[in-house]
Amino acid sequence: MTARATTTGTLLIASPVDVLHGLRDALSAELLPVPVCPVGNDTVGFDAAWADVDVLEQWREAASTESRTAAVVVAVWPATQASAPLTSMSPADFARRSEWPFVAWYAALGVAASRCADGGTIVALVERPSPLDAAGWAPECGGADAVEALVRSLARSEGPRGVRVNAVTTPARVAPSHPIAPAPPLSAYPGRIDVEVTDAVAMLLGAGVGGVTGTVVHVDCGRSWR
Repeated sequence: MTARATTTGTLLIASPVDVLHGLRDALSAELLPVPVCPVGNDTVGFDAAWADVDVLEQWREAASTESRTAAVVVAVWPATQASAPLTSMSPADFARRSEWPFVAWYAALGVAASRCADGGTIVALVERPSPLDAAGWAPECGGADAVEALVRSLARSEGPRGVRVNAVTTPARVAPSHPIAPAPPLSAYPGRIDVEVTDAVAMLLGAGVGGVTGTVVHVDCGRSWR
């Protein structure tokens, strides 16, 4: 078997969301797009969405065999949704907003593990409403919890080869304009992708946190502080 080459730099495995361009540019990262179902489009039925799972599997198999790198960032962000009460969602709506993105996360984190070199670092950047602002975002909160579980699982399985795996959460796209009391401690709430969020990702990619793995950093300018 031919050994795969190891490259320098950062690999960003992400869905094609414009807001993530700031993260890519700030990290000077190579972008590997994830084929994500357009769950924000109500004309795409749930059954039709699952028909695309073969495309995702083909992508996973092809992307897993490319060169390795010491730093991998994963951000699977589907199209934004409007907040909605849990009781108003049909089972199909809930599944469309939670299950397909989670399967895409599963595939993307699997590729990240395959592409991360021994001794490297993986950071998952997860959208997560802050606890006080979670009403109306049940699928997204459940998905974020599930991704955090995947991160801890990967941290355990990849740890023997020196790979650290952590997560950063942010409510950047789903934060309310006027959060209920108490107000966030920092005036920058909810934080910008290319500033506060990128800084947290870069921190976890750095050599100065060598013993940190399987953990979650909440970047919401203090809204989750409790």
